Amino acid sequence: MNLIQRITKRNRVELTRRGLIFIPDISGFTELVRNTDLLTGKNITVELLSALVDNNRLRLEIAEIEGDAIFFYKWGAAPPIDQIMDQFHQMKVAFDAKRQQLELHYGVRLHVQLKAVAHYGEISGFSMGGFRKLYGQVVVEAHSLLKNQVPEKSYLLVTDELREAEPIKTRQILEETWVVSQLCELYAGLRKICFTYWVVARPASLTG
Repeated sequence: MNLIQRITKRNRVELTRRGLIFIPDISGFTELVRNTDLLTGKNITVELLSALVDNNRLRLEIAEIEGDAIFFYKWGAAPPIDQIMDQFHQMKVAFDAKRQQLELHYGVRLHVQLKAVAHYGEISGFSMGGFRKLYGQVVVEAHSLLKNQVPEKSYLLVTDELREAEPIKTRQILEETWVVSQLCELYAGLRKICFTYWVVARPASLTG
């Protein structure tokens, strides 16, 4: 029996199926680590990430936490885009409120904001040593999409694969609240990935 066979026998390998990947990520995390002491930075990070977990309205499962990001996922049909947008909005409101609270508590200015990537497609996974790991090209692509050319610090990025899987079209009212832009980017070793990103609409200029 070779190594792969022994690992497979000891650990559960899941079937490939379609699912949602949702990764909220802290913009400005590197600056936070650089400009705060170890204990303070750790406490701030834990509080900010906890605010995201506490506002998991879609009941997404957590695959892992990677420093400044939480890898959420959910098997099955893709949720409607308006629900994903609402999920991001709820997390952003909680994140911003927690950031302001922490600024007052520690007497520091935190230059951190929230962004998120949402992707959909075929995912597999396996359990090893009590941990679950997701596997597949969609997983790699979702991680890669965190390093994009979006000229914003806080936004929700939704891939075309997720939009095409949406059971209903995005409601018109959302377009009045969010600014919508589209991009396609070529990722080395992967493919050209197209996506839409939303930012909360800025208020109209008082002088405009």
